[in-house]
Amino acid sequence: MADRVKPINNDYIKEKRRKQRKRRKQIQLGIILGLLFIVGLILIYMFTPLSKISNVEIKGNHFVSKSYIEDQLDVKNNARMYTFDAGKTEQKIKDHDLVKDAEMKKSLPNTLKVNVNEYDVVGLVKHKDKYVPLLENGGMLKDYKDKLPTNVPVLEGFQGEKRDRIAQALSEMKPNIRSLISEVSYQPEATKQNKINLFMKDNLQVVGEITTIADKMKYYPKMSNALEKDESGKLKQDGFIDLSVGATFIPYENIKASSGGSETDKEVKTKTQAETEAKDELQNALNQIKQDTQVKKKEDKAKKDGSKESDSKEKDQKNKENNNSEQNKE
Repeated sequence: MADRVKPINNDYIKEKRRKQRKRRKQIQLGIILGLLFIVGLILIYMFTPLSKISNVEIKGNHFVSKSYIEDQLDVKNNARMYTFDAGKTEQKIKDHDLVKDAEMKKSLPNTLKVNVNEYDVVGLVKHKDKYVPLLENGGMLKDYKDKLPTNVPVLEGFQGEKRDRIAQALSEMKPNIRSLISEVSYQPEATKQNKINLFMKDNLQVVGEITTIADKMKYYPKMSNALEKDESGKLKQDGFIDLSVGATFIPYENIKASSGGSETDKEVKTKTQAETEAKDELQNALNQIKQDTQVKKKEDKAKKDGSKESDSKEKDQKNKENNNSEQNKE
């Protein structure tokens, strides 16, 4: 029985333990050296020019000057990335009346990135003896000294709540539509307290309501193109587009006639016919716009339904394959 028990090889066990101790020491040494290397890199970064802020990238500012933002950053010659207070600087930039939001990020090794989100300038209003920008939230930049934008309308006659409401209406228009307007004038009447006149850059005049003008003006380019013009782009029949209720083209001659001017039956008939033709022309354009919109909605709905049907078929196919797989396993 004793002959069957193999003797313990002490030398083998000792050698194995020695190798394990050596392995542990190597691992510990590797960890220590790795930590020392990382600490060394950090110290090198902290106490060399690598960590000094040398680049500032500013994006999103159109009306807020770059110099203003740089002044708020106040980056000193020896300012370092790890001591720079980004949160405090963000708040200082947000204090500008034009800034809706600001975000600052640090990008190693030495770059600050500033992203500015401005309020839209939707118009120009008169303040004292000069015009100043009107923001989408109704605020005015009374102390604005930079160059005024040229792609927004001049507003006349708006005060208080009406100014806030026209600012909201203009902010709801797409920039390419808003840039077509040269001037917006507040022209209230006894029964129409929201009446406004829009003078367009293509020399057309539009009459509308503050409450509905944003939605209706998105069709203006097609309405303008539908009216008959000469080679110079001037209307062959002078008049204006009335968007107060629906959309109608009204010749100026009819306004003069209704004011009391005497006309022959032939002149009245001619002008009435011209007005009817202009109205029909504009109405045809509106009908086409409506038809195009409905067609687009149907196409979008068909695509959406087709996508849902495709997803449903794909799901059914996968379920079928899973069921077949389970049956084969059984």
